[in-house]
Amino acid sequence: MKVFNNKGMNLIKNILIFLSVIFVMVILYGIGNINFYRSVYPKKYEDIVNEVSIKYNLKPQLIYAVIKTESNFDPNAKSSAGAVGLMQITGDTFSWLQSITKENIDAMYLYDPYININYGAMFLSMLREKYYSDEVMLSAYNAGMTPVERWLKDENLSLLGEQLNYIPYKETRNYVKKVIKSQEMYERLYFKNNFWRLT
Repeated sequence: MKVFNNKGMNLIKNILIFLSVIFVMVILYGIGNINFYRSVYPKKYEDIVNEVSIKYNLKPQLIYAVIKTESNFDPNAKSSAGAVGLMQITGDTFSWLQSITKENIDAMYLYDPYININYGAMFLSMLREKYYSDEVMLSAYNAGMTPVERWLKDENLSLLGEQLNYIPYKETRNYVKKVIKSQEMYERLYFKNNFWRLT
């Protein structure tokens, strides 16, 4: 006794072919999707980032996210405030950091990717040790430690002087959001392989 006639078998065969085509299309879409996002969130200067992330005990995805947000990987970037290079370090911050490292490097070398990323990561690690919270650390990286210390002492802005309930500066507020979003994207694209959940 035949369970399926030829017509039924052809129908099943066509359905299986259709599902196979859909499956391949989904796979190709996913590959195209992840390649697009990786072009937007690249891992440039990977050797340097890996080295300093180990040196300063920072996640590489955090360093990539700060570079992405600060300069979009342009080593020649310069802000109106005089911050330069990949991680947008000012001459004053560079001088202060060098007073700790006991180095004497001219500020023009902040355009060098290794110097810039090394000192930017050093600064991030110092802020991490001081503030613990990524949100507070990134606020201090962007706005400076003086305003952040003031915000942490304000009961309207901070709970117990450790976390920020609200960041008063709009630029810093947006900056923190951008870095955190970029860090999440780097995490998904390169460190967790969750590329199906990018959107």
